[in-house]
Amino acid sequence: MEIEILGAEVYTTVSNLPRHLLGVTNTVQINLDESIRNETGAVTVLSSRRIRLRPRGRGFTPRQLSGLLRDEHAPETRYLGRKIALAINQQFAIDSSLQEPVFVSVNVELIRERTLMFPLPPPDFLHTPPSSSSRGASSEVFQRLSEEQRVESKDLVLKNETQCSICIDDLSKTREDIIELPQCLHIFHQDCLFEWLRRQNSCPLCRRAPYEL
Repeated sequence: MEIEILGAEVYTTVSNLPRHLLGVTNTVQINLDESIRNETGAVTVLSSRRIRLRPRGRGFTPRQLSGLLRDEHAPETRYLGRKIALAINQQFAIDSSLQEPVFVSVNVELIRERTLMFPLPPPDFLHTPPSSSSRGASSEVFQRLSEEQRVESKDLVLKNETQCSICIDDLSKTREDIIELPQCLHIFHQDCLFEWLRRQNSCPLCRRAPYEL
């Protein structure tokens, strides 16, 4: 079965706008590049566009930005709204000089990765040493991730990611186990990640191995 894994790199700068001028409001300018990457690593650019949003009121919320993106017929509006709102609010958290109204410049690289997903192996897979021809992770990797890298959903407020990029579900509302990879710090549902690692011993987003050899 072919599945599509969604990932996004969001780079944000926030600067103050003149507060004394009438009619000046928060402005978000988004440069959005959408591309697709296949299993060989080849990347095809699907589209590039510029979007300007003018949120009403104060603050930047995922729901508000998602709605404005939807009005602009942008792709993956819920996902991008959450990622962009998080990036903007992080800028406010680290820079006390920022006061609304502000101008926000956002560069977004939205990457869709198409890959083949095979059926899950039997439950005793973790106790069976992998064959020499397998490219998947070893049983030791699975064990270490389970024991050392679990994350509580309540702690995700401090993380850059709040969505499993494999199944596109909200991690903050899940009851499933969550794993944060130790090298790249990308976060996934344990079941989603382990299914991936059984085929490929690397992060689904950045291709970095969970543990350095």
